[in-house]
Amino acid sequence: AGLVAIAKRDGSFEPGHFLSGAKQAYEMIVTAYAEGNAGLLRDLLSEEVFEGFAEAIADREARGEQVDQSFVGINRADIVEAELKGSEANISIKFLSQLISATRDKAGEVISGDPQRVMEVTDIWTFARDVTSANPNWRLIATQAPH
Repeated sequence: AGLVAIAKRDGSFEPGHFLSGAKQAYEMIVTAYAEGNAGLLRDLLSEEVFEGFAEAIADREARGEQVDQSFVGINRADIVEAELKGSEANISIKFLSQLISATRDKAGEVISGDPQRVMEVTDIWTFARDVTSANPNWRLIATQAPH
């Protein structure tokens, strides 16, 4: 019902196209976060989510830590919730992805993760867009781990 409501208000909305863009955004955001690229993140995240990501990046940099990460791929991406609140469309997607990730300390020693092992990662991310806006871009407004 939520997808139908969004499509009625936004004639250009198409779930398959949205999902394809969301997968691209997921990879870009995960990679930019690992690289500490706050500039790229600012354009893709709501202000609240950006502040949390930027704070985590700054804390990591203050400790002299670095993340080595390879994005392997997305196994699945499913829309799990969609709703229209006034003119704001919110769509939540459950991503099942694979990453190789390791955090290293100042000396280059691995302090978390494993640079040789592929990890299965599950995330639920919510994207939002004002359907009355000429701006077609969606922003990440919430992240959560599955229950």
